[in-house]
Amino acid sequence: MAENHKRIDFLLEELNSDDWKVREDAAELLAEVGDPDAVEPLIEILNDEDWHVREAAALSLGLFEDERTVEPLIKLMDDEKPNVRYGAALSLSIVGDQRAVGVLKKATEDDNSVVRKVAEVALKEIETRN
Repeated sequence: MAENHKRIDFLLEELNSDDWKVREDAAELLAEVGDPDAVEPLIEILNDEDWHVREAAALSLGLFEDERTVEPLIKLMDDEKPNVRYGAALSLSIVGDQRAVGVLKKATEDDNSVVRKVAEVALKEIETRN
């Protein structure tokens, strides 16, 4: 248990690195560790200046299936980068919360075909759960 906390503490520190690649890797690894203490820091970096980091954080948050992630992921559906919108839509499908239905319906008309497809799948997933 102490080993996992050392690992998560190190990864949480890495989220503050000046190098976006380090921040991206840390976000991905936090999902692999799966410690719920990572949820809030991952939510915070959804506002990162680099889209790679925002995408990694969005994808990672889905793995926690935590309702605290729903509103921040919904906001991310307005991101300028399709990769980030894709990550947010995919995670929203995993979390499966009704609050995401409106933004996912809107995303079925996204300029990006991958975002549209993931939004359609996410809506079906949410419908199946409820």
